[in-house]
Amino acid sequence: MIAALEVVYGVSLVLVFAGLAAIAATRSLVKIIFGLQSMTLGSLLLLAASMAAGGVEGHQVMLLAAAAATGSEATAIAVLILVYKKFKTLDPRRVSELRW
Repeated sequence: MIAALEVVYGVSLVLVFAGLAAIAATRSLVKIIFGLQSMTLGSLLLLAASMAAGGVEGHQVMLLAAAAATGSEATAIAVLILVYKKFKTLDPRRVSELRW
């Protein structure tokens, strides 16, 4: 059981750092959203593994956190679509103003 938790911890940390690297290294809003999604998935996986290691069953908490993450990602994609319609680009450096 301990070795399995160490693997889950490792995978979750890789997801978090890969998402952070994707955010830092890109100029595309789509890749930034994917990086945020990867970081969210990694942090939820780390939280679930920590709760399981502590003997706490938190299925409802994890479901609520996953639903909140999904809602925030859907909102980010909706904003991304509106930014593309307004500015015709997905480069965050070329988007000069966010007032509509």
